[in-house]
Amino acid sequence: MPAPILPNTMHGLKHTNKHAPWMNNSFPKKQALAVLFGVIVLTSMMYSSDMTNKRSAQRILLAEDSIQEAARMMYSDPKKTAVLVGIFSAAGSFKYSHRRDYIRDTILDNRLEPRLCSLKEFIRQTEESPHKRVCQVAYTFVIGAGGHDRPTDHDDNEPLTVDNDQFGNSEDDCTYLNVMENMEDGKSPTYLKFGANIANQYGIDYILKTDDDSVISFNAVFDWIDSELPPSPYNRRIYGGAPRLSRVKNTIYSAGEFYFMSADLADYVGNVLTAGDRLSLMNSRPIEDLDMGTFVFSNPRPIKFVSMDQKKIWSHPKKTEDEYRTEWDATTKSGWIPRKQVFQWNFYCKHILNGGCF
Repeated sequence: MPAPILPNTMHGLKHTNKHAPWMNNSFPKKQALAVLFGVIVLTSMMYSSDMTNKRSAQRILLAEDSIQEAARMMYSDPKKTAVLVGIFSAAGSFKYSHRRDYIRDTILDNRLEPRLCSLKEFIRQTEESPHKRVCQVAYTFVIGAGGHDRPTDHDDNEPLTVDNDQFGNSEDDCTYLNVMENMEDGKSPTYLKFGANIANQYGIDYILKTDDDSVISFNAVFDWIDSELPPSPYNRRIYGGAPRLSRVKNTIYSAGEFYFMSADLADYVGNVLTAGDRLSLMNSRPIEDLDMGTFVFSNPRPIKFVSMDQKKIWSHPKKTEDEYRTEWDATTKSGWIPRKQVFQWNFYCKHILNGGCF
């Protein structure tokens, strides 16, 4: 059998390449050029598609539409913003236990809204499969469960939470803080400390505090979250609620009936600031929401304040069950709460003229 003809060693093959192009030395170069050209075209198409998606996302954001919709345009599986809602309650009183019962029966009834769940269920879903977690807003009733021997602001090495209240009672959707029950003297920073400590572990982006006489429209909450609250790592030093003014502290703050902050700010207030730091920053007469604003704005970095009086998603105060249920029926139908004045000038002017502590 004759030896094979090798194109790079035999003479006289140039004319045969017209009929056998695969034997032409220049063919691999042409092939490489063709492949390179194809890669360039494909990359250009991918870049063009990516830029189109980004421009579409930018248009959505400029039109003040959903942040989540913009994220879906830019990423195949965007992270959904997760919020922890702490509803402040107390133990040892029928008034508070009864409120928890009708709150569960109204705004927390999630049979038609799986994105709302208890913190315990949120943790279960996260541990089971964080990427398939359905729940987006986790709620918990927050109770000061320490006895009279405990401080009002957690400042020691004792556990941050306990399993039940000081009377031995336990409910699945309650968080029992290991501090003495109080309204103004440290319960809120202790709750923020708790929220910040679980935020990284369970993917929580914002910590929200509200009172048990605030009626929240969770239909509006999800609209607000999708439209206004970016997830981590884009949620840095964000704080908001209904704006209030302080003449004494020369600052603004969010009304205590409903305020929120990003997890990094909760960590700053609850962990970076010590109980002693917070005590030195507090008003001469402790005022929970004013003091919280002072804590937040003691951060040396810029704070992004979100005013929520343009579109309120809660109503306050509703002290009786009848008031609460009536308001819940109204908010369930309308979604958003009618806008009120941004600053309550009549209230503030009266206190300032009388030398009040605000």
